[in-house]
Amino acid sequence: MSDQGQVIFRTGETWLRLLLMLVYFGLVFYLVKILIGVSLVFQFVMVVFRGTVNPRLKRFTADLNRFCFSALQYLTWNTDQRPFPFCDWPCPGEQIPSEEEF
Repeated sequence: MSDQGQVIFRTGETWLRLLLMLVYFGLVFYLVKILIGVSLVFQFVMVVFRGTVNPRLKRFTADLNRFCFSALQYLTWNTDQRPFPFCDWPCPGEQIPSEEEF
């Protein structure tokens, strides 16, 4: 192994990223799955009984989707910007949908 590879392997950032990978993949995405499941059932009930989607819930699930995307981008080494809670919700630099999208 080259000296540069050994230095990268030994840095705390690499080990912290591994810890975040385990936490996000094992716990956070499990909680997100539950939130999305509850949201889609609630949204379905709203559409059946009121005939329209709930705009606040739609915005929340859009933010949740952006959070998942930013977390996956970090975990797969596509970006070095850590996802929420290490940045604002939604993280800076992410595309925020306009009102027309809701």
